[in-house]
Amino acid sequence: MPLWKFSVDTVPETERQAAWVDVLRRLKLPVADLSSLSRVRGSVMVTTTPLGCEFAVLESTPQTYSGRNPDHSSAVWLAVLARGEGILEHGGETTVLSPRSIIFGASGVDSTLRLTSDFRMLFIKIPQLAVSPRMITPLGQRVGILPGVSGLEKMFNGLLLGLADTLEALDDEHFQPVEQSMIEFLVACLASDGRIESKGGAAGARAFHLRRICQKIETLLHDPELSLLKVAAENGVSPRYVQKLFTGAQMTFSNYLKTRRLERCYADLISPVHAQLSVSEICFRWGFNDAAHFSRTFRERFGLSPSKHRQSGQTQAV
Repeated sequence: MPLWKFSVDTVPETERQAAWVDVLRRLKLPVADLSSLSRVRGSVMVTTTPLGCEFAVLESTPQTYSGRNPDHSSAVWLAVLARGEGILEHGGETTVLSPRSIIFGASGVDSTLRLTSDFRMLFIKIPQLAVSPRMITPLGQRVGILPGVSGLEKMFNGLLLGLADTLEALDDEHFQPVEQSMIEFLVACLASDGRIESKGGAAGARAFHLRRICQKIETLLHDPELSLLKVAAENGVSPRYVQKLFTGAQMTFSNYLKTRRLERCYADLISPVHAQLSVSEICFRWGFNDAAHFSRTFRERFGLSPSKHRQSGQTQAV
């Protein structure tokens, strides 16, 4: 994957503020308080994967990002401080950030991130397409913090900090499993952070059961015979109850299953790890049993054929 690097040290001092503002705009970070950048120091390293995830490591002086960028494509963003201090403001609430904290939000939602000291930060943008089908509760207008208290959040934090340290050294083959793991961690952390299960009662029980069922489905996606009856039996509940859980989350079992299989195929088609597999082999690998039907369904979901998607991934990787 191409890696773009820039340092303000490469331009005259009188041009550094404008150059850094251009960097932030390229990353779709809404700049606020230009006066804080009058004596800016900083460097950035950016790469974009075939799946469309953008990873940027920024090191700079205190600055503030506020509002939303109208040109920002639909995405989920993450930020984790490897060094430095900051404050997140959203919805009338102010939260002091620690190096363990993972900040997240949906693009297009107003928020303010104040970096109050020299900092080093990993900033990630993930296409909604890669996350939304996995979310039992839609992210919607949420902006928040995963404080890094639970074991799952600590592991996720470790993955992201490790990624910030090794971004330049990772090649396409190694990046793909890291990227997939990151998305799996994010979905699991956001599900746990959804606050529904923690409320207890019937709503909490349903949220817990649905999450467990979705986890079981993930392990069975390869099975072309996977059905509502089989999933219900695997989880010791009735098919009617499973369907009721999905209906409560404003989806159906069959649509969720199809979407997850398509997402897996979408990722594998542009993965260097699976470059030797044909389109048909990939679709069969994830439980589809008709290549023509898969191709039509893929085009309906993503707006292009599987082969075109594979070609676009290969072009981007060059």
